[in-house]
Amino acid sequence: MELNYEEEYKKQIKANLLKVLDELKTSDMKIKIQKFADKFGYSYNEIEGKIVNDEIFRCVFSKEPSKQNLYQTLAATFINSLPMVENFEILASGGKNAVYIENGKLFTGIDLINKAKEVKSIDFSWNVGKIKFYASHKYTKDSGGAQDNQYLDIQNFLKNARDNNSKDTIFLAICDGKYYQKKDSQTNDETKILRLKRLTDNKTSFVLTINELMDFLKEIK
Repeated sequence: MELNYEEEYKKQIKANLLKVLDELKTSDMKIKIQKFADKFGYSYNEIEGKIVNDEIFRCVFSKEPSKQNLYQTLAATFINSLPMVENFEILASGGKNAVYIENGKLFTGIDLINKAKEVKSIDFSWNVGKIKFYASHKYTKDSGGAQDNQYLDIQNFLKNARDNNSKDTIFLAICDGKYYQKKDSQTNDETKILRLKRLTDNKTSFVLTINELMDFLKEIK
């Protein structure tokens, strides 16, 4: 049982392209067409007609899957489908119900009101038997400033999680995408994911890919 992000991305691209014609009469699409027409000096009807008759041109108005929270949705669906997983939750990304791990302790957003948050909120939680799991998930393909920030987010998550002393709680950094398989130029680790693994205690915190998760949970169970 494996999750192939790239294949699922391609499927979503096709699905979004098919939806463009159905969305032509929505207010959002009308605004998008008018802005495009105004920018390039065409009429609204010219652009609408081109969308209807030219599939390649239609791609310009198709939604980008990565902006639809696709990768988190795929990961959540995959984890929730695993037979040993119970009580799966997608946690709030912000606000009073978001969940954070700082200095080994779990907090909700309401606990940290008016306080600077050193870490990003945790993405998922679930149970396997009596063990509670909290997971930070990243799918990162390419290198760059934003991607490097995601890498730092994972490092901070692991540094804060390894101080947790609960025997029935495990913190996972699920790191997917080509970015984590590339060399870390700062530390000369063979790959970034290997560097991340060195930040764990392999007791309460672990680093793995999503396709390693089922075997990992079988061992824990």
